[in-house]
Amino acid sequence: MTTNIFSALSSAKLGLLAQQLAIEVTGQNIANVETEGYSRQDVTFAANTPRHAIKYGSMHQIGTGVRVAGIERAHDQFLFEQIMDEGDLTGSTEVKKDIFEQLEILFNEGSGRSLNDALSSFFASVHDLATNPRGLPERADLVSKAEHLASTFNQTGKQLYTIQRNIDATIATEVTEINSLTTQIGKLNESIHASEPASQYKANDLRDNRDRLVKELSKKIDIQLIEESDSQISLTLKDGTALVLKDQVFDLSTSINGNNESFYDVYIDTGSTTKDITSTITGGELRGYLDMRDTEVESILDKMNILSASFIQEFNGIHRAGFGIDGSSGLDFFSALDVTVDHDLDNTGTAVVSMTNASPTTISVDEFEIAFTGSNAFTLNNLTTNASSGTFTFTTGSTFNIKDGFAVTISGAAVSGDKVTFSVSEDSASGMAVSSTITANTRKIAAGTTTNGDGANALLMADLQNTLSFNSVTWSGSGSGSYTFDEYYNAVVSTIGIESFSAQSTLRQQEGIMLQLNSRRESISGVSIDEEMIKMIKFQQAYNASARMISVVDEMLDTLNRM
Repeated sequence: MTTNIFSALSSAKLGLLAQQLAIEVTGQNIANVETEGYSRQDVTFAANTPRHAIKYGSMHQIGTGVRVAGIERAHDQFLFEQIMDEGDLTGSTEVKKDIFEQLEILFNEGSGRSLNDALSSFFASVHDLATNPRGLPERADLVSKAEHLASTFNQTGKQLYTIQRNIDATIATEVTEINSLTTQIGKLNESIHASEPASQYKANDLRDNRDRLVKELSKKIDIQLIEESDSQISLTLKDGTALVLKDQVFDLSTSINGNNESFYDVYIDTGSTTKDITSTITGGELRGYLDMRDTEVESILDKMNILSASFIQEFNGIHRAGFGIDGSSGLDFFSALDVTVDHDLDNTGTAVVSMTNASPTTISVDEFEIAFTGSNAFTLNNLTTNASSGTFTFTTGSTFNIKDGFAVTISGAAVSGDKVTFSVSEDSASGMAVSSTITANTRKIAAGTTTNGDGANALLMADLQNTLSFNSVTWSGSGSGSYTFDEYYNAVVSTIGIESFSAQSTLRQQEGIMLQLNSRRESISGVSIDEEMIKMIKFQQAYNASARMISVVDEMLDTLNRM
């Protein structure tokens, strides 16, 4: 084959088309300079397949122009996986920060509903009664201050439970959003696979969309990314549980857990069954909500219940020993504590445990668990202190006492492994109230140690303000602890402040890490207007040169025609 004028025309045409495509890609980059998750696209040129030609009697290879070898997106997979790995910690920390800020507002001492102020006012009123034990105005004022104290406890307990309920509702929303993201990722997997036949070219925009969704998903739940050989990806939890396998998606769902205040547990549909993954989720917003609902807020609520229950028990214990000015005695000032018993829904036996508060002045306010080890034996665990409280045997239908006042009766057939929890402090804060007997007749307030109307018993009740009744975890009994009621409450408030500060500090650190990683991504994958303008001028000049080449060939053809 010899050289001919039309081969030069063909080379010029290919140059025009290649530079035109490069200008289009540059325009795409400029148009998406502000698009989140967009990766810059670069055109790769390659010399076209040469042809053989005979010139001056010798065989030669002559180029046939240029072709576009590919349009590649600027993407660092290792950097992307770093961003994804940091996403789950950022997501969970953001949740903790936001909810701890809600708790700080709830326990804000300047909000007008300060428990410290309510306690101080209550004890001041008790002191006033000790000064004038027969004074009816002082008695009426004490009832008023007691009702305000109970109302403050009620509001705190109810608002903490409301926060838990709101978190629970948010968990259901998070699960729906996670399912939406995984469904979109599965569909994009399918589209990318269909759009990249035999790896001839890359579906860059689809890949960018998929990466954006994966990054968003990583903030909601802990995930690991697996690159498949056919351009698709698979996503699993950190423990290997599959969320997305190429175009196959495994949906999450929620189910009520009757053993946990009827809050939601998180399940995954594995295709053949549903699997509880509540405890295996290790990061992301979903883990943050679960931790705050079941651990942090629950711990604060438990402490407020124990504070309320122990206060009721201590105050009632002294009040019962005193006398009202009408000669009455043995009465509770606050409504007595009832025992709440919860049977585990997974129990396989038919044992029914019933309890009463047989000793209101000595009964423990901690939460306990009966774990049956046989048909007539169980171990008792203190869930508040996480310590064992001994092993017990029983006779079905017979009543026996445990832990200084729980009168227990067990009927039915117990099976090893069955569990029952019980406490007198559950919902104590939200249910605290002044005894109706006292509100109906303030003369029955037992201010005296005798029927003579002295204020000695009121002084004993007032001394509770400075009595060391608590250790760092729970109530330990009058005078045997390290903290007063005020100090125990202040420790709870301080813990909230410390945890809130810790969450804020961790979030600031994570934001700094994410900012650094995103800046690195922008430097690698982001669009620079200056660079794109330079490229545009370069491609424009190359396009003009190819067009000029066509003009030259046209002139050569004209010359041949004239010849």
